[in-house]
Amino acid sequence: MSIERRIDDLIEAGWGVVNSDFDPIAFHHWRRSAFDCLTAMFGPDHVYTKHFEKLVRQGGKTDLLAAGGILSAAKEQESCNRLGPVNANGNVTRLSA
Repeated sequence: MSIERRIDDLIEAGWGVVNSDFDPIAFHHWRRSAFDCLTAMFGPDHVYTKHFEKLVRQGGKTDLLAAGGILSAAKEQESCNRLGPVNANGNVTRLSA
């Protein structure tokens, strides 16, 4: 499974937690899975991982939605990283797959 698909699944699962009237068991499972994904992608000291951890510790619905935004940003960063660096002329150097 691609990392983008995994993040999409986590975002969808986060919405499932919100729509379940914030089931604490579903939230705990989602929080652990999303944190593990961010840690695997960026490491435990990355700003996304740290901010996510802080938000989900508070455990409110708005915190969950903000944490979902961090997952979206991580997905975008991963997509950009896969493209490669931007040259001085504005062209992107594509990395081999």
